[in-house]
Amino acid sequence: MNKPEKPKHLISKKEMVNIIIDLKLISSSNGANKKILENKNIYSDDYVYKKYDIDSATFALSNNYYAFYVKDYDEIYTKVKDSLEELSQFYTKLEETELKEKKKQDSINAVRKKDSINNLLKPKASLKEKLEKDSILNPNLKNKTKPKKLIQPASDKASQSL
Repeated sequence: MNKPEKPKHLISKKEMVNIIIDLKLISSSNGANKKILENKNIYSDDYVYKKYDIDSATFALSNNYYAFYVKDYDEIYTKVKDSLEELSQFYTKLEETELKEKKKQDSINAVRKKDSINNLLKPKASLKEKLEKDSILNPNLKNKTKPKKLIQPASDKASQSL
């Protein structure tokens, strides 16, 4: 195998790591997510090339150059792998933290809801007393006072004047 010529615009190892990480992350998008990106005319390779201001030829030449030097290529991919594992661990911990917080909030909300329902079902003492004394709700109650007449009926007035 012939030693490849060093590309005129060789991408640095550090930038190759970042480019490959981005390519791996975007290419790992599945079904619905990939369709969303495609619907917005975002294709993984094109997006990454534009982000790093390179073209596919520059990437391919740099990738081939580093692939010939196995030690360099291994170094790049070890960093890619380590970075992706670190990202995975970070997001796994973040997800666990969010789930714990959600469970905590759900428990608090369940207690609040239960308390509010119980409070609605239990009338307050003064309201309960009023309901017990309500003659409409309890027709067996005897009304001890006679209602006052607000106005004298017209028929009463007519019979008094005669």
